[in-house]
Amino acid sequence: MKQQEASKNAPPRNEPLRWYQWPFAALGHLMGIWILLILFEWLGGLWGNEVGTHAKSTLLLQLDALQADYPGVLNRLLPWVSELILNFSDVLSLNFTGTFAFITPFWHGAVYVTLALMVRIALLFFAYPLFLMAMFLGAFDGLVARQRRIAFVARETETVHYYAYKSLPWVVMGCSYLWLFVPGIVAISPSLMLIPGVVATGILVQQTMASYKKYL
Repeated sequence: MKQQEASKNAPPRNEPLRWYQWPFAALGHLMGIWILLILFEWLGGLWGNEVGTHAKSTLLLQLDALQADYPGVLNRLLPWVSELILNFSDVLSLNFTGTFAFITPFWHGAVYVTLALMVRIALLFFAYPLFLMAMFLGAFDGLVARQRRIAFVARETETVHYYAYKSLPWVVMGCSYLWLFVPGIVAISPSLMLIPGVVATGILVQQTMASYKKYL
């Protein structure tokens, strides 16, 4: 009886998110990244950066990096980016006067942060087929390795399967969040941010399939 009462009074455990809750969680994380980047831009004057210019230069450097590394992707993104900048032109041309004149650079900084973040989101969607391809190749190689393990009656490793399976979504999400956040502070090539995540995703899928139990 005491154990039952104690279990009733115990605080509820944190249950994992269900599949339909992931988009809402990702949207909340995206809003958090957006707010952090705006705060970083507004506080840029503390370490010598002029407020509003850092986000603009980051956006231009980001487009230059795409032109150097992925010209085909940039050609697909460029019409959309041009239309996006055209739609934001009225917002960028907004200048406060009088008492509120000091708000103008902060306003421009927030707008440029939003533009750069939207470009990185679009590029991330272009990169997700790479993650899918890595998952497919990893699953194929893992199934081959699993069949060899069954044929040679090798030892099963449930621990590897458990941790690889649990780490897979965190690696994909972590790589996505880092790509959305880090280039907003320091200009960095997309290859240095996305390719390691793609490789890690393929390895985890391969280990997940290869270490699965012998009989389905």
